This record gives sequence, structure tokens and C-alpha cells, in this order.
Amino acid sequence: MDDGPSVILTAFLTAVLAAAGTVYAIERYHLLPPRGPAVVEVVVPDLRGATENDARTNANAAHVSLFVASREPSTEAKPGTVLRQSMIAGQRVPRDFPLSVVLAEEVPKVPGVTGIAVADATQRLEKAGYQLQVTATVPHPTLAQSVIIEQSPKADTVQPKGGTVMVQVSAGPGDVELPKFVGVGVNQAKTDLEKLGLKPTVRWVAMAETPTNVVLSQKPAAGEKVKPGTEIQLTVCR
Repeated sequence: MDDGPSVILTAFLTAVLAAAGTVYAIERYHLLPPRGPAVVEVVVPDLRGATENDARTNANAAHVSLFVASREPSTEAKPGTVLRQSMIAGQRVPRDFPLSVVLAEEVPKVPGVTGIAVADATQRLEKAGYQLQVTATVPHPTLAQSVIIEQSPKADTVQPKGGTVMVQVSAGPGDVELPKFVGVGVNQAKTDLEKLGLKPTVRWVAMAETPTNVVLSQKPAAGEKVKPGTEIQLTVCR
């Protein structure tokens, strides 16, 4: 008689009973550690464009932990609002997941310092993150000594902090040494003379094969010293 099927059946029943006994022993004597609670997931909110306070409120409501990673200048977003976030909105993450954001900061602009004394201008620029450099001291018919006549870059120019603002300072009323204007465009020459407190007058001439709207001669000549308010004649070809 073939005992093969009986042997197989016996082995199968033995295995089943052994497995059942193992399960009973594990449950009866707590041989395995208890299972942890199921992970709760939440959805990342879209915080872009929100103010910092609104972003924190929305993050709390969505059960994510918000922290500000950095701030950077931006012309695309209002200062103090969320420029970007570390996780894309709509993604599922574990509850209280740390979500970082970058807040927009106002783009740095050069303050205006013309018409004020060098000492006050220095403080104003340093407070805004810039340095002052005096490039020239020239007489001025109306501005007192040490008052700034003009600046470069001009006020409200966008420039990264740490840059230098170059200024021209008044030496007070006094004789003015005439620069050379021959070869300079008439409009530029007039502007430069007015900045020096002088009065430009133009004598127009017609000359063949001569550049037009360019100073051909000046009176008094370059290098001479004149009083503020002196008329300076510029000869220009039409």
C-alpha cells in the first residue's frame, strides 16, 4: 500500500498546527513589540504671496510647521510676503512636517543726499547700507560749504547694499575755474555751466563743413577764474 499521500497529509497538518501554536504563543505572551500608530498625512498649502502672519495661520490650519529660511530682495513680490516655499502645494506630508519659506524683501535703493551736509549724508547712506565718497569740491553760488551738490548714482537708483555713492561737494561761493567746453555738445556745456553757478549764452554761427551743436570756442577761455553768475559765451555752429 502506498503511504505517500498519508505522509504528505500528516506533514501538512503538522505545519498548520505548528503555525497556529506559534501565533497563539506570540499573542499570548506578547513576543512582538506593539504596532505604532498609523502615520497621519496632511496636504501642503500654497503660501506664495501671503504675508508672514497669514502664512503662519494657514500653516497651522494645515498642520505643518512653518519657519522662515531666508529673506531676499525681489521686484516680483511685496516686501514681507512669501516668495517661495520648500514643498510644492498639494503634496501630502506627515503631520507637523517642517515647511520652510523665503520672504520677499524690498529692493535696495540709493537714498537722496543732495542739498544736505556731508556728515548727515554719510549717516543716511551708512544706515541704508552704502558708503559715501567725495569726488570733487567746487565753488557754488548758493550752497554753503560741505553741502552736497550732486550724487552718483542718483536718488532711488536700484543698487545692491555695500556700494559707494560718489558726491560733488560745495566749497561755498567763490571764484570758479572754467573747464574746457570746446568740442562738447552745447546742451551738455550749458548744463555744466549752470551747475557751476554760471550763466551760459550761445552765439550761433553758420560755417560749412563744421560739426553742428558743438562748442567751437568759449569766452572767457578754459582755465580762467570767474565770479559766480558770470556770463560765459559759447560759440556754436547751427
